[in-house]
Formats: sequence, C-alpha cells, structure tokens
Amino acid sequence: MVAALGMFGAGCGEPSFGEMPALCAEDGACPEGYDCIHGVCALPGTPVPVTVGTVPYLRGSDMRVVPQASGVLVVWETYAYSDDGQRFVGARVTPAGAVSPRMDIVGRFVADSDSLEPYFDVLPVSGDRVLVAISSPSLPEDPSVEPRLVTYRVDLPPEGREDQPAAFESAWAKEERLATVGYGAVSFPKLLHRSNRVELGYVRSRTTTIDNNLETIAELAIFSMQEDGTLFSPDPTYHPARANLPVAVGVLGGFGTSTGAWWILDNERPSAVLLPDGGGEAEVKLGRLAVPVAADDTSLTYIEPSARLGDKQPTDPVSGPAALRTVAAPAIGDPMPPAETSIGALPGLRDTPRPVWIGRQGAKPILVTPGEAVDAPELVVYLVDPASAATTRVASIPRLSTRTIGALHAVLTSGKLFVGWLETDETSATIRMAILPEPEPPAAP
Repeated sequence: MVAALGMFGAGCGEPSFGEMPALCAEDGACPEGYDCIHGVCALPGTPVPVTVGTVPYLRGSDMRVVPQASGVLVVWETYAYSDDGQRFVGARVTPAGAVSPRMDIVGRFVADSDSLEPYFDVLPVSGDRVLVAISSPSLPEDPSVEPRLVTYRVDLPPEGREDQPAAFESAWAKEERLATVGYGAVSFPKLLHRSNRVELGYVRSRTTTIDNNLETIAELAIFSMQEDGTLFSPDPTYHPARANLPVAVGVLGGFGTSTGAWWILDNERPSAVLLPDGGGEAEVKLGRLAVPVAADDTSLTYIEPSARLGDKQPTDPVSGPAALRTVAAPAIGDPMPPAETSIGALPGLRDTPRPVWIGRQGAKPILVTPGEAVDAPELVVYLVDPASAATTRVASIPRLSTRTIGALHAVLTSGKLFVGWLETDETSATIRMAILPEPEPPAAP
C-alpha cells in the first residue's frame, strides 16, 4: 500500500489520518464521511482490495480464479525449489471479502526443482469438486524427456470449513507422456467443460518426414473425460495445428459451442483451431498478440491490444487504442482464410497482463483491464457493446499499490464481480482481490 495508508498521529485525542485513504484506527474509527472497509478508511462503497496470499515468487501464469457456490476459489502454485516445495494451494474468498485459511489443493505432485516450473489449469465441475490438470517436464531419473500430463480430482471442504483438508487423487490410471522436440518443451494444458463431459487440450510437438525433409510439426491433443476426470478412452485424438506458424507454447483458451469447440493456441502469434463435433479440424491465424474473448458456431471475437513500444517485450510500454475484431469460422477443408472484420476501437489496453472479458446472457459483456500501464494505480471496469465496441466505464478499483501487475482475473458469481490480480516486485508476490456489485449501465440522465 502507499505510504500514506500507514500514517497516524501519535498525540492525544482524535487520530490524525493524513491523506485519504488511510488505515483505520485500532477501534475501526475513520473521519466523518469515510467507512472502515477491510481495514482502510475510504469513501462508502469503495472496492478496497483484500490480500489473498503472499509468496516469495510467483509467475503470472501460475494463478487461477474459479467460481464457487457463493464466492470464488483462488489457486496458485508453490515451486519445488521453494521452502513450501511443489504444491498447488488455494483459498476461498466470500462475497464479503473474507479470505479462508490456505488449503492444499494438490499437495503430492513431484517436480524437478532444477527444471521448468509445472503448468496447470483448474476447472470447477460440480458441488465442491474441481479438476486440476498439470503438465511438467520429465524428472531427472526418467529415461525419456517426454513431458508429463495428469489430471487430479479434488474434493474441497464445504464453504466455511476450510480448516478441513481437501481430498485429492489422480483421476487417471497413470501419467500421460507427450511427444516433444526438445527437453523442457512443455505445453500449457487447458480444461473445457462441455455439456456432460470435460475436454483437456494440450499441444505436442514431434518430427516427421515431409517431402524427404525432417520437419517439426505440432498437434493438438484432446483428452475426453467424464466430469470426475476419468478418461473415456486412454488415447487422445490428435489434430494437426500451427501450419506455417511456430510450435505453440500451449493451449491458452477454449470455447465450447453447440456444435464443437474452439481451441486457442499460443499467445505471441496465436491461432484458433475449430473442432466440429462431427469430425475434422480447421485453423485460422489471429493477429499478433490477439486475445480471444468469445466464440460461437459462426465466428470468434478477439481483442487486438495496443501496440507494444520499445523492445516490444511483454512488460514494455504500449500506446494507442486497442480494437475489437471478429473472424468467421473457417470451413473444414477450405484453404482460403475466413473473412475477418473490425468491429471498432477500444480504449488503450495491454496484452500483458491479459484483459478479462466476461460474457453475459442478455447483458453487455464486462471488460476488466489496467489499461496501458503495467503498474497502473487502478483497474478499470467497462461494459462493451459487442456490435460496435463502444465502451462505458462503470467502475474503477484503486490498487493502493505501485507494484507491477503480473496477472489479472475476474469472475462473476452470486451477483458480485470478483477481480483478482497478482502484484510483484523484486522481493515478493502478493495476490489481491476486490469485490464489486455486478456492473450495470449508468442510469439515463
């Protein structure tokens, strides 16, 4: 928090709060007109963030936020080389902002402390059960360098009883080993809930001979599971992907439709693979750094973020407006690229951390972003017209911090918008969260 939050007078009588916002007095007192919200004196209704957890180090890709019956579950990873060892842990946050004790979500996964940290994804499936998919490099004693992939089923304690342990077990009979062109080439896994089943996407890479030349190819592997994580078949289906593109770093997203699914591969040079339920596949290249946000049977919508400046690295400054674009669903077997259309301009926003888009039935989608600055003092909430890209700013969240934003997540549940983010500096990483009422358009004048 900014230094002003901790400044109090030492004399007798009423405390001297200094610049607002400031920490509440020990008895919860605040100046007239201010409420004590999560320990901070702020104007009534201000979404003052709470701290969910603090760790010495955390990558932005190693944090997830998923809905629960009346709040959210925040999941993050501790690493094999840390004091905690390799764990996947979490805490629940209630609509009132109460943070539960930390729980071990998966506490027995073995990872190599001298290798790349594992990747993971979390999916709530029913009641207090979640599935956790984990991909990781092989262990030093393994005879093969093929990456490991496994899914756990986790039964969390009831809400309010987080002092009890979660029960977790492997949902698969064994770890899967996926082909790779080199040690450490591990794909992000992505879980997608589709009707009464769950699908897990993963990108494998291998070499093959094409026209007498040895070439590297990528394939999208889809594992189909029951809702408890049990595989319908021990073997995945494989689909060619990344034609004329670099091999993807993993599956970054997925959208189920009434007749199939879209799978989003890579983040720097992304593509979308459409897999109809009837079979076959079709892939479409997306704009550089594109952030897909919605899809249906006929099209996919994505954000074209503001242009990177400087060395064009993820943390470099950005400038200029973003844009909302749509691309038609590619036709199976048609070599021609599908039609693409610009919907309209959006306010300037970064690709890192990725903005969050929440679609709503019968209401405008919600867009959450720090805007153009990686250390923005506030997060902004917009409503977006998907037909024109026109935006309405409906809320802002004061971060009370100038640390770098490493990741951003948002979930709409129980009539509340839960916004969680990761803040990092050279000494530690902190997971923060703010809770707002579900955004609605401002009243007409």
